[in-house]
Amino acid sequence: MKLNAEWHLTHPMPPRPTLEDRIHWHLAHAANCSCRIMPESIRKEIEARDLVVPTARSLR
Repeated sequence: MKLNAEWHLTHPMPPRPTLEDRIHWHLAHAANCSCRIMPESIRKEIEARDLVVPTARSLR
């Protein structure tokens, strides 16, 4: 898995993030970096909301 250090430096997770903050951050993270797998709890919540998890590859 490849780390996009520039993206991480400019997009830190907010302090004391809400569930909405976490979902938003992880969706953006999935589209811009492939350094780690999304937490299962976040993935399940995204699926429950019928959202699509983007990947850097799918956005090319």
